[in-house]
Amino acid sequence: MKAVFIADAHIKGLDDPNQKSLVLFLGHLARTVRPDKLIILGDLFDFWTGFNEVVYARYLPVLERLLRLREKGTGIIYLEGNHDFFMGSFFTEVLGAEVYPDCHEITLDGKRILLSHGDVTDTSLKYRLWRGLLRSFALRALTRVLSPATVWRVARRLSSNSRRNLERGQAIERHLKGFARRRIRSGFDAVVLAHSHIAAVDTETIGTRDGIYANPGSWESDMSYLLYEDGEFRLERYNPRGRRTRKRADVIRLDRRRKG
Repeated sequence: MKAVFIADAHIKGLDDPNQKSLVLFLGHLARTVRPDKLIILGDLFDFWTGFNEVVYARYLPVLERLLRLREKGTGIIYLEGNHDFFMGSFFTEVLGAEVYPDCHEITLDGKRILLSHGDVTDTSLKYRLWRGLLRSFALRALTRVLSPATVWRVARRLSSNSRRNLERGQAIERHLKGFARRRIRSGFDAVVLAHSHIAAVDTETIGTRDGIYANPGSWESDMSYLLYEDGEFRLERYNPRGRRTRKRADVIRLDRRRKG
C-alpha cells in the first residue's frame, strides 16, 4: 500500500505560486509515484465554501490534475479543513472522492489509522461557535442565493477572519498531540493530522502501547508531504526540478514497537 498525505496549501487563486507547485507535484504523483491513495487533510484551498463557477475557475489547474490522478487509479480521500468545506459534487461525483467533515478511520496494511484536519481538537467555546457559523445551514443557503462573485468575496473575508482567530504553531501542535495520544490509547495505531503547519512523525508511548502521530506539515510553507510505503511513514519535500528530498530523518515504521 502506498499513500500520500498533503495539507495546508491554502491556494488563493490562479496566480498563487502554491497552486503552480501543487500542479507540478500532482503530475509527478500521476507519472512516477502512482499512489494507491491521495489523502488531503484539509485547507488545500484557502477558501472553498461550496462549489460554484468562480471557485471552479480559480482552482481549475489543481482540479484538472486531481482528475487526471484519479483517472490513473489513485483513490482520493478529502478531510475538510477550516478553510474548505461543503466540497460539492465535483469531489464526490466527478472525482469519486470520499469527503469527510471531521474525522475518518482507514486501514493501512491491517493497521487502524485516524485522519482529521485537526481543527476539531480546539474545543474552546469561541472556536466551536465560529466553526459552527462557517458550517451552518444559514451560511450554506446564503452561498446558493448570492452571486458566485459575491460568494467569493465573502469567502475571502471569512478566510481572513479565520486566520486571525486561530492559535498558532506550537500551541496548536500541543492540542493535536494530546488528541492523538487519546486516540492511540483508545486503540488506533496511528493518528494523522494537519492544521498546525508543523511537519512531524513521532512515536507516542502511552503505558505499554506505542502509536504514531504524523503531520504532513504545510505545503504552503515548504512543499512538504507525508508518504506511507512499505509499512513506513516518512516526511518528504517536493523539489519542482523533479527530485524529492527527505525532509528530515523522520521515518517510522507503522509496526514499530518499543524495545525492552
